[in-house]
Amino acid sequence: MMGQHHLVIPLYQRCAAVSLFPKDLFISTLQMAFTLLLIAGLQVLNAEATRPCVSPLYAEYGQIAATFVCSLPSSYYGIYWYKSPARNERSVVSIIDGVVMSGDDKFGISPTGSLIVRNITFEDEHLYRLIILRTRQQSETHDLRLTVYAYPGNPVPLIDVCGGQDFCFAERDRVSMLSCKIEGARPPVLLHWERQGEGPDAERVETSHSTNFTDPLYSTFSHTNGSLVNGTRRLDLLTCVSTVHVPSSEHHQSSVLLENVHDSQCYQLTGNHERRHYLIGSDVALDCSHDSPQFVVWKKRTYEGKFEPIAFRAGGDLEEVGEGLEISANGSLIIKSYGITHEGEYICINANLSSEGCLLHSTKALVLPPAHQVPTIAECEKKMDCILTRPSSGVLSCYVEGVRPVLLLEWEQVNSTKPSITFSHHQYTTDNRGDRVFDVRLTASYELTGGPDAGPVIVACVIKSPVMTGQHTTATIVINSPAHAERSSDMSCNDTPASSTIAWAIAAVTSATSLILSLILVGLLIAVRNGGMFRKWMEGLQHSSNGPFTLNAFYRDMINRGATFI
Repeated sequence: MMGQHHLVIPLYQRCAAVSLFPKDLFISTLQMAFTLLLIAGLQVLNAEATRPCVSPLYAEYGQIAATFVCSLPSSYYGIYWYKSPARNERSVVSIIDGVVMSGDDKFGISPTGSLIVRNITFEDEHLYRLIILRTRQQSETHDLRLTVYAYPGNPVPLIDVCGGQDFCFAERDRVSMLSCKIEGARPPVLLHWERQGEGPDAERVETSHSTNFTDPLYSTFSHTNGSLVNGTRRLDLLTCVSTVHVPSSEHHQSSVLLENVHDSQCYQLTGNHERRHYLIGSDVALDCSHDSPQFVVWKKRTYEGKFEPIAFRAGGDLEEVGEGLEISANGSLIIKSYGITHEGEYICINANLSSEGCLLHSTKALVLPPAHQVPTIAECEKKMDCILTRPSSGVLSCYVEGVRPVLLLEWEQVNSTKPSITFSHHQYTTDNRGDRVFDVRLTASYELTGGPDAGPVIVACVIKSPVMTGQHTTATIVINSPAHAERSSDMSCNDTPASSTIAWAIAAVTSATSLILSLILVGLLIAVRNGGMFRKWMEGLQHSSNGPFTLNAFYRDMINRGATFI
């Protein structure tokens, strides 16, 4: 035993030495597995990169034919197409050594070897297998997908409160849930709700979805709680957006403009406004805001007393207006050819992202009286001015025809600082002609108060309605008291002050002419009495070269010859 040496190894070192081999084996195994996965991945990527045909192929339901887009090798021994990757599946069409073999009329093959599927139905949607024989011993296999899609009858989402329109208006208080849908699509369409935010971009709102499958089509529904979207803004725009990914990405949308009617101060303005009249047939502009609001809603009060929307706009693209209406850039309502049906109260509700407002209008149609817009005095036979002989008391009437609204008429004395006539017992008569215009008549009793020696009294029937805005037009009548009846009895109702002046002028000219003719006659008589003086004078006048014959020359010559005028 002496001289023998033993190597003593501590226990922990022996344990470490024993465990050294398993650790290296574990690391090596991991490295090998990673390498295999990497190779498999590269093979998959390489297979995808070298796949000869585009997959998936999208075909619309009812399409006459769909062809896989393939880039096959320029030389091959054979090509086989199968309806599925199943092992026992028989090829539907093939090319063997340049010879085309087809099983039925459903499938065909192009000259380049691509598969043609005819009369597309939903049953054609599945995997197809392609086997390429480069040589008798070398082949490759590819599985390709055909996806059949169907566009919905209406690609724009339908919002339940819009009644089929892609833009509408609703009051938030009446909407507890907003829903939109796309029906009859394949594959199912994606839907979501958006709200116009504080900035230029829209923000998504909380949405729930559901999908119904009615073989072979899908219907998609999207819901949002309309009352919880935003309770502080007076106007809010919500949009339902649909997204179709097949065969390419497409987006469609429909929108609803919501008004927060609850606690709105706008409708408390009723009555605190000035009624305005507009001429029938004119274009009318009702103001809304000094700015250019992003959201505008115009409403009109119905006969039941409720305001109903007639025009609204959101941004520059969404607008809905009634017939004969427009919304200008600043939000004003333009009424084309204002008519009686446009009468009523209008309210404009407008909002931007930073401000809100509302404005109320009350309008009435205005039909001015025809015939120079003057009233007609019944006793004047439709003449604007006349002179009538009337007793110191009696009745006068005047009227206007075909007007709207009902105009106010008054009798009054004109061109006098001292009243000499009074009117009483005013009686208004209004007749509706059936075409929503009126005939208005005023009848009043009068009494002269100026005494028997007072001169003529000039009175007028005047339109006093404020809608005429200063266009009060007067028709005049002169009433003579009994003391002046005899002086004016020779004046007919058709005489006027102007016509009397003309008559006096005509009478004066007539009298002067008569006087001259009388003088000429007297001269002739004198000439005859004096013998041949007149004849000699005429003979001399014919040979005279002093100028044309005039009356003055006649008198001068007669005087020179000794004639005397009486």
